[in-house]
Amino acid sequence: MLLGMGLVYLFLSVLILAVNLVAKWCREEHKAVEPLKINDASSTGGASTLDPKLVAAISLAVQQYRSQAK
Repeated sequence: MLLGMGLVYLFLSVLILAVNLVAKWCREEHKAVEPLKINDASSTGGASTLDPKLVAAISLAVQQYRSQAK
């Protein structure tokens, strides 16, 4: 029984050591990410580029789905 418990303890110790070594090996330093630049032309005209027919079709589909789900 002592031999079995000792082997389990040894195995778990080696497993913890291996996980820590792999974590240190795979660690990447986080570089500062530059914020995305927003194009003013696309942000102001983004809502007007949607086709009204498409919006109406999506709204109708959502209404039909919600009425069937009840």
